[in-house]
Amino acid sequence: MQVTWIVSPVGYQRVARRCPACNVKREFLPAGAFRMNSQKKRLDVWSIYKCTHCDYTWNISLFSRLPVGRISHTLYRRIMANDEATLVHFSHDDQILKRNNAVLSGMPEFHVREQWSAGHLCNKRLKVHIRLRCSFQVSLLSVMKKQLFLSASEIKRRIMTGEIAGVTLKELKSTKRKTAGIVIWVSASVFYSGRKIII
Repeated sequence: MQVTWIVSPVGYQRVARRCPACNVKREFLPAGAFRMNSQKKRLDVWSIYKCTHCDYTWNISLFSRLPVGRISHTLYRRIMANDEATLVHFSHDDQILKRNNAVLSGMPEFHVREQWSAGHLCNKRLKVHIRLRCSFQVSLLSVMKKQLFLSASEIKRRIMTGEIAGVTLKELKSTKRKTAGIVIWVSASVFYSGRKIII
């Protein structure tokens, strides 16, 4: 039996930087709009961020001096329309955030979609493939707590007893996740206990 958990962020990734208006370090969130300049068939595109405590804005560069022909028509239309899903996507883009010296602040909420392969309900162990829909800051522990209906201490105890395998205690809290994901093995009794399924 194999189960896949597809994890997607809900909302924007917050970033932190010093706000010149507040004169202290503040959190910034996308303001819901892009800014685009076009000059000599080259594009500059920014995502506009706003301080959560005042109206100070900060432009995070998405594309710089990009030839017009290198941007897809679909993406161009989405940027022009300030498409919400596109704003969310760029707010979780590690490379863009690093390039702009944006420091991540906190972990966003997330949603998990569960998919099952064909198999027997009474298998002693289940193979669980955890995959991120896009790269974003989330810990494996948070996902497992949500899906297994267990506390952090219970999950750690189950790892120590071997009822959950394929992950170390150190990996459990790490937020450095790749979209390729990770595979863990969970005993059927642990997997189904929180779902109140008797096997």
